[in-house]
Amino acid sequence: MKKVLVVDDEIEMLNSLKKILTIRDEYDLRFEQDSVIASEILGNEKFDLVITDLKMKNVSGIDIVKTALQNNPTSVVIVISGYGTIEASVEAVKNGAFDFIEKPFTSKKLFECIDRALKKTDEKLVLVTNGIDHNELEGIIYKSSKMAELMESVKRVAENNMNVLITGESGTGKELIARAIHKISKSTLDPFVPVNCGALPEHLFESELFGHEKGAFTGAVKTKPGLLEFANNGTFFFDEIGDMTQTLQIKLLRMLEEKKIRRVGGQKEIDIDVRIIAATNQNLEVEVAEKRFRQDLFYRLNTFSLEVPPLRERKDDIIPLVCSFMKELCDKNSRTIKRFSPEAEEALLNYQWPGNVRELKNIIGRSFFLCSSDVIQLSDLPANLVNKTVTIDKNVLSLNFKDAKDALLEKFEIEYITHYLKINNGNISKTADECGLDRRSIHRLINKYNIVYQSKEIN
Repeated sequence: MKKVLVVDDEIEMLNSLKKILTIRDEYDLRFEQDSVIASEILGNEKFDLVITDLKMKNVSGIDIVKTALQNNPTSVVIVISGYGTIEASVEAVKNGAFDFIEKPFTSKKLFECIDRALKKTDEKLVLVTNGIDHNELEGIIYKSSKMAELMESVKRVAENNMNVLITGESGTGKELIARAIHKISKSTLDPFVPVNCGALPEHLFESELFGHEKGAFTGAVKTKPGLLEFANNGTFFFDEIGDMTQTLQIKLLRMLEEKKIRRVGGQKEIDIDVRIIAATNQNLEVEVAEKRFRQDLFYRLNTFSLEVPPLRERKDDIIPLVCSFMKELCDKNSRTIKRFSPEAEEALLNYQWPGNVRELKNIIGRSFFLCSSDVIQLSDLPANLVNKTVTIDKNVLSLNFKDAKDALLEKFEIEYITHYLKINNGNISKTADECGLDRRSIHRLINKYNIVYQSKEIN
């Protein structure tokens, strides 16, 4: 059961919150009207969630936020703000508050905020204890079902010394998959040698791959073993195998068939026992059909194939990856852990990530160094990440027409009435006039959606 502390120096508001929160028998609740005592309690006890009013006598809501997080970094704090206190509420979020709720608000909105906050509590807890809710295989962080299936295939293929072809978009982590296969199947002393097939011109690539004898070409002043020799008894990883030239494809095929290589300029054949893992972001079957890649080499490499899904198809992995990258940055730079505001986190989840995990890691690093506070806001993210398109919730789209219409109508009525209550400082008569409704209709909507406000603010 989650421990929750509620702080408000207005007894009427505190009682309203108590009435709402006790509806759910899910929390270990504690209510405190005196902000000084609340601050002392937070210095001695740990709470999963703190709900505090912003403007209070003696100790402000911002000070409550600071005290709560200073004594328990895994806590989350929700700030309740009155009319005209948006700037102060934003300041509270910058000081570490999870979110703020503006009066008036509904019990539904409060519970939605609490649910998000407690989910964040769990994420912060496992992050601080170095065990965020995720799975990990040889340094690969994942939570999604797609990656779980892939990791099961990785374990299976690692048990056999067969060649593997890994496909997937750029930035999905194909080399990490290759390294995981190697680590599971080989001794830690066995070599893992990676090479990018498009990184070197053909004449240099052949020499690097197969080695050369002294005097084989201008500048070959001594004999040099090739990378394949260094990989003997281990794993050789060909990244972007689709970029390999036809000439080198023939020589690689011969090595796979005969398990032997010959250095450039040499006559002696050298035995090679190496596992080949290749990766590509191209469709090699299309490349074969268009005669750009040898069919016989494709069959040799494609003994077992693995496809790494793009990040946009496994969004359950985003938050665990974000937490992992953030912790790595904090440890490396001796900095306190930063978190993302709900809006920034939502932007990360909604973005399509064309650059996949590599792009995500770069964005997290950029935000970490550019953000001056402990909370990374939407404004700290690159503009292209911010999705400004208004969309209907997927859960609503799954409903039949009548239920979907009712759900959208409820959302509209709540936002519309709370908007006018807010700008009129809770004055029912003014709100009714501006909405074109009578006072009775306003009261009916307030009661229908259990909209919370302070009666002292209503004339």
